Amino acid sequence: MPGQESSHGTGASAAPEEGVAHVGAALDYVTDAVILLEHDWTIEFVNVAFERASGRQREALIGRNYWTTLSGAMGERFDVEARSAMQTRAAHIYEEFNARLSKWFECRAFPCEHGLVVLFIDITMRKADELTRVDFEEKLVRVQRMESLGTLAGGVAHDFNNILAAILGHAGMMLDELPATSPLRGHMQQIKRAGDRARDIVQRILAYARGSGHELSKHKLRPLVEDSIQLLRSTLPASVVLTVDLHGDDCVATVDPAEVQQVVLNLCTNAWQAMPGGHGRLHVGLRAVHFDVPHAFAIGRVAPTHYAELSVRDDGHGMEEDVAKRLFEPFFTTKPRGQGTGLGLHIVHGIVHAHGGAIDVQSRPGTGTVFSVYLPVVGSDTATLDTAALAKVADPGLGEHVLYVDDDPIVLMMVEALLKKAGYDVRTYAEPTECLADIEHGRVPVQLLITDFNMPGMNGLELAVAVRETLPTVPVIVTTGYIGDELTDAADRMGGVAVLQKERSFEELVELAALALRGFPESRFLDTGLSPL
Repeated sequence: MPGQESSHGTGASAAPEEGVAHVGAALDYVTDAVILLEHDWTIEFVNVAFERASGRQREALIGRNYWTTLSGAMGERFDVEARSAMQTRAAHIYEEFNARLSKWFECRAFPCEHGLVVLFIDITMRKADELTRVDFEEKLVRVQRMESLGTLAGGVAHDFNNILAAILGHAGMMLDELPATSPLRGHMQQIKRAGDRARDIVQRILAYARGSGHELSKHKLRPLVEDSIQLLRSTLPASVVLTVDLHGDDCVATVDPAEVQQVVLNLCTNAWQAMPGGHGRLHVGLRAVHFDVPHAFAIGRVAPTHYAELSVRDDGHGMEEDVAKRLFEPFFTTKPRGQGTGLGLHIVHGIVHAHGGAIDVQSRPGTGTVFSVYLPVVGSDTATLDTAALAKVADPGLGEHVLYVDDDPIVLMMVEALLKKAGYDVRTYAEPTECLADIEHGRVPVQLLITDFNMPGMNGLELAVAVRETLPTVPVIVTTGYIGDELTDAADRMGGVAVLQKERSFEELVELAALALRGFPESRFLDTGLSPL
């Protein structure tokens, strides 16, 4: 029956076409882009996702040659990988970033009977997760490095501060002994000046590596900025022209001096490093300003009141808006790998925020950058040093019995000479255990114990605790290269214990010893204009 055969024949030929249509319709629901290419590179099929990815309608693609229609549209690497997959008849799988779409794709090119079928799988989220994980791991490594640096800096500071204490102490005693007309006085003053500068540098390194406790007090800002600029000049390249315009002599703020100076140094260092080839102009300014209405800046909002404006301006590259928005993020840097940690401006952000201030950033590509830091100012009634009261506190000793313990023989000799010159009866020990044994057995009279903190076997605080078991009320002074929160907290809990920065021994130890022997009288201490330890 011909009619019946014809009917069966029509049904048999239509079934595959219907199947292809169903598959094509199903692929339109797939979120991954799909394209089918014939052996001669004719585009046989694309799904809806491919239309969106390529930005072309399928009516403009089907039946056309890929190379004349879409060459380069799906990425340069795709063109290479697709040719190779078609020629070798082997599957190719790779990843590529599409700049036009700002997306990552995993491309899978599979040879088939008709030619080549290619899937473009959007893996942008996966890549973001991977990059986040890698970024987190890198940040963790950097944090661990900073912790290691802090530990190393503490050890270096201890040894270096021993040397500085000896240099500054002997230089100070020489200046006291030399006649005013001696030609050696100028040399000794230069030695002391160099030692003071080295001391400041060590403290800056420690503040950066370990972070500092916010010990805020009233200070005039101009001297702090001037000191920072003096330190900056030693590191500034000769190709950078530095100009300074400091006003605001009445700008007094409640600040940590070391942190304010760190803000100046970080901003200035960041500025000259942004200059093309390290050549350019750097300007630092300070002035008093007043805001009548609230102002919001890059970080923080300032209330209507008086502020000190510290500005750092450079004529470097400038910044795009998207870079400026991320400036204060930790570990964000535009510098090549190995040339920047991304911590400098983040530290500035933290310091300014802790001081109740704000930062304004003005920058455009090619026009340089201006950082303006605003710190709230207070009344100018800063404490002045009462030299008469200080002299009263630092009356010469009257033979009081002082024990001094330090494992460094150079510092031991210097402090012994310093205290003896001040009129004290001094006995020194290089071993804390020997000192403790003499005290426990009553072999030495003790009215004051002065001890180094960092010593092998027994640190200064442990020695003080052990001595207090025999002499519960003996005053103690602990000298250290770095005054940390744990040490000061422990000293506060013990009571009758003062902590002194070791390299300041020559300037402050004699005065502090006089106070200690008087039981640390707070009222007399504050009369001197010095800060309590």
